[in-house]
Amino acid sequence: MAARGVSLVLLLALIGLSQSLSASSVLSLQDQTKLRKIFQDASPFTDLETADYAVKGLKFFKSEIPTTQDLCKFVKEKVDINDIKSIYHASSVSKTLGNCNLALNDAEKKLNEAIVEGAKASTIFYAVSSLKNLGMKVDSNAVIKAIRAAASSEEDSVMSSVHSLNTAILLPKETDVGFIVDMVEDVVAQADEIDNTYLQFEGGLVPTAEVIAASYKLGEHLKKKPSIQEEQVIKFANYLLTRKHVQSVKDTFFLLRALNILSNNDFHVPVVVQLYGTPLISADNKIFKVRVTNVMDKALGKMSVTAVSATDSEGTTVLSNKEFKAGADDYDLDFMASKPSPGVYTVTVNVKPQKEDKRLIGTSGAQLKVKVVTKVTMGKVDLSLVDKEHSHTVKSLSTNYPNKFDKTIEADFHQKIVMKFAIKSEAGQLLTPHQAFVRLTNQKTKQEIFFVPEPDSSKMYKFDLDLGATAKDSFAYRSGKYDMDIVIGDAVIQNPFEWSACLLSLTFGEQPPKAKKEKQTMYSTKPQIDHQFRVPEKRPPQTVSTAFTVLVFVPLLIMFVVWFKIGANISNFGFSLSTIVFHIGLGAIFALYYYFWIKLDMFTTLKVLAVIGGITFLAANSLLSGIAARRAKR
Repeated sequence: MAARGVSLVLLLALIGLSQSLSASSVLSLQDQTKLRKIFQDASPFTDLETADYAVKGLKFFKSEIPTTQDLCKFVKEKVDINDIKSIYHASSVSKTLGNCNLALNDAEKKLNEAIVEGAKASTIFYAVSSLKNLGMKVDSNAVIKAIRAAASSEEDSVMSSVHSLNTAILLPKETDVGFIVDMVEDVVAQADEIDNTYLQFEGGLVPTAEVIAASYKLGEHLKKKPSIQEEQVIKFANYLLTRKHVQSVKDTFFLLRALNILSNNDFHVPVVVQLYGTPLISADNKIFKVRVTNVMDKALGKMSVTAVSATDSEGTTVLSNKEFKAGADDYDLDFMASKPSPGVYTVTVNVKPQKEDKRLIGTSGAQLKVKVVTKVTMGKVDLSLVDKEHSHTVKSLSTNYPNKFDKTIEADFHQKIVMKFAIKSEAGQLLTPHQAFVRLTNQKTKQEIFFVPEPDSSKMYKFDLDLGATAKDSFAYRSGKYDMDIVIGDAVIQNPFEWSACLLSLTFGEQPPKAKKEKQTMYSTKPQIDHQFRVPEKRPPQTVSTAFTVLVFVPLLIMFVVWFKIGANISNFGFSLSTIVFHIGLGAIFALYYYFWIKLDMFTTLKVLAVIGGITFLAANSLLSGIAARRAKR
């Protein structure tokens, strides 16, 4: 039972995570303007592919086609009747322009001849699309047979499936394309997931955008929802939106088409909850504003928008289940009504259409960052001089920020300077900024010395400066007048400041003289350092090494004795050049190995071995070939 309970909790947690995923950004109007400029700047065109994508992109934006060239004439001159892809782009431009009649000799015959079993899926798509663009008939049965053959023969690639899907869109609805529809689920399963937020295919933008566009266009063509889960759609949308800064005409077209389909189709429309205006909340700007749009930055109609929670960096919740008020173009929430402390907050937002729309996905769990900022002040500042030896206060002063201590404060190395202050927000809350420094600046040398005051448990800062202990390391015994400033800053503070607190007159006494011995030895000649290596160990007696050498040669001696006893057969030894060179070379290699141990280094040995080894190898090859030839004759 306990195991089942744990499994149920994990399952619910996973469901919660999947529901909280939402699209993270949009293709804003400013982004769309940049993309439109890419299409406009592509003219005058130099190739049909660029012209095709640019013209279709400009048509999407309802922009005029550049008149820098006669585009229809350009298409007719550039089209290659023997290249199916060239015909496809030329016919696509002709159809998009509307007033460009593209007449190609034998085009219908060549295109139908390309739709055969054994053709690639891309070729089939280009041919079918060209026939449709030119207003010619398409043999659906031949197309289906060709696609089946391509699907079984080609590798299970993403772009092959995309071309099959795009071809099915061009066929009549009554055509049996069930096996092509099933490709959607198989293709989506090949996507790579990144950080549980993005989905993309190998190859990047174009394959990913094409899978989305083809899947949803085929789904609308057949009135059947594509086999893509809602969470996957959002992850695909998140990836596509990260590529909105593309530069090429082709990438721009495919990105724009895919996002446009995601913004308006019959099945899945990702919802984007985005900040509207500044993310900074303060007493002067209390309203937290959001917009609810699709990925193309278009409003989705009237919504009920709820701030489910707002938590700070420590996980403290400052508000929950607060409704936004609908504005003209946005939804507003008085964030300061909950009296949050300055800091960064993560606001979780849910949206719900007032008129039911089952297409909308990612309506819950959108997370937005807002920063509550405030103006600060210091209030009362206490400063005292404490005698270190007797531990009593010599002088005590107070002032109110921003008033400066009006008298010069004199102190020496027998004393400590103790200052206390607090940083308060506009609402009177005590704060501990990330940057709080006390800076002492020598008026004569302009040297700056920084100290860090520490806050206590009540968030009251205390600056404790022991002049005697810091005289050497911090001040180098430089007596004189020092300006004391307090520097306060933080990301949530609207008015970071430097406050000139007072003028200090510090006396450190004379620097203690260095010992004579230290002065004498500082620049004197140092004793020479002699490096001593370890004394080699004593070698064994000569009789031992001689005996070892004899033992090494004993096996060789035994071999010769055995040869003599049984009779060695050397009748096959031929006195050819290759035989003699091989044996001399082999002996030379053994000799070289011996000299390597007693005299030569590795680099020299390798150089000599390259020469001897090469000659020996060639001689050995010739020798073995001769032996094999003699055996073959027998």
